[in-house]
Amino acid sequence: MPKCPNCTAHARQPVKEWNFGQFRVKMYNCAKCGNQFREYFMGNTLKFVLSAHNGGLAKIGATKETMDRHKIY
Repeated sequence: MPKCPNCTAHARQPVKEWNFGQFRVKMYNCAKCGNQFREYFMGNTLKFVLSAHNGGLAKIGATKETMDRHKIY
């Protein structure tokens, strides 16, 4: 389950999914803080996250933490 990069609350279901070039994009809205963020996957691998804040999008690198939140334990 993905976490909001702003407040780390869990997002439930993607609001929208689409293909963008070689990426599969999933867009989420955080129920806690209202932040909108997008995850970009190449195959099953999370490559990076874009977070909307202050009216724009900023790239957040795919760290071990962002990779671990998609693992099924």
